[in-house]
Amino acid sequence: MTREELDRLFVLTAPARERDLLTAEAGLGHEIPADYRSLLRITDGLSCAGNLVLLGAADIVERNREYEVGVYLPGHVMIGDDSGGTAILMRQDRPTVHEVDMGAMDLTCLEHSASSLRQLLLDFDGRTLGERTG
Repeated sequence: MTREELDRLFVLTAPARERDLLTAEAGLGHEIPADYRSLLRITDGLSCAGNLVLLGAADIVERNREYEVGVYLPGHVMIGDDSGGTAILMRQDRPTVHEVDMGAMDLTCLEHSASSLRQLLLDFDGRTLGERTG
């Protein structure tokens, strides 16, 4: 993905600084998923006219602690939400994107949202499952 591809659909910010990414990873206790780390190097979070909001590096740690993602969804990182109570997550070791109700943070409740962050952002124009199916 490039900044130019994203800029036509989303509100972008300045890229995350490497030290902010390292601080976030230290706070999480593990690496940020590779595709999301690449996105943060383009824009430190984003939002769109729809519901999708993706977190910047400074917000990832707090959000994951607040919702105890490491406890309830081991191996996952919450990268954003749909502005309506659904978390957007990625596994640390896979490019797939999942969604789950923030009140039901359980592996059995995960729903496949996209095969990759690129698919979610560019092929689906950042539309979450609720926007695509509702």
